[in-house]
Amino acid sequence: TTWTALLGLIRDEELGAALLLTVERGAVGLGISCLIGLPLGWAMGTWSWLRELLDSWVQVLMAVPPIVLVVVGMIWLGPTAEVVILVVTLVTLPLLVASMRDAVLNVDGDLLEMATVFSKSRPWTIRRLILPAVAPPVLSALTVAVGQSVRVTVMAELLSTPTGLGAEVQQARTNLETADVFALSVVMA
Repeated sequence: TTWTALLGLIRDEELGAALLLTVERGAVGLGISCLIGLPLGWAMGTWSWLRELLDSWVQVLMAVPPIVLVVVGMIWLGPTAEVVILVVTLVTLPLLVASMRDAVLNVDGDLLEMATVFSKSRPWTIRRLILPAVAPPVLSALTVAVGQSVRVTVMAELLSTPTGLGAEVQQARTNLETADVFALSVVMA
């Protein structure tokens, strides 16, 4: 049964290492995406020339299926852990860029004008007006990006690496160990 298989995976101590590896890869990919995507989205929301230059690329990247990114990543990097990190980064990046861009664009213009009229400094305006306005939509997008990164990490591992939860699922599938596949699915849920 699934329960027995799950207990067996826990006893073998392979599950913890695979889970840690998967979480690490997903977190690194999402971290890179945040480091690039949030400042880029802020810049695109601030400067129209940058938005016009990059908007179509963000849309294209958003439309590319993750499986295509895995295949291209394997061609470029071989079947390595870097493929997983690359795919997670490229899948979550456009969501974060677009969310930050739209949040910055949707900051209430009347409030910004008020700050200007009352001679408030740029740091004050950012801290008191812009950050509170952009935080809710960006945090929502980040929540979605975390979920995407988990799914994409496992999928990329399944297809491109011999380690991690995705590789464990692939091995269980290859060996027709259905209970293990379901047990690993429970762990990922």
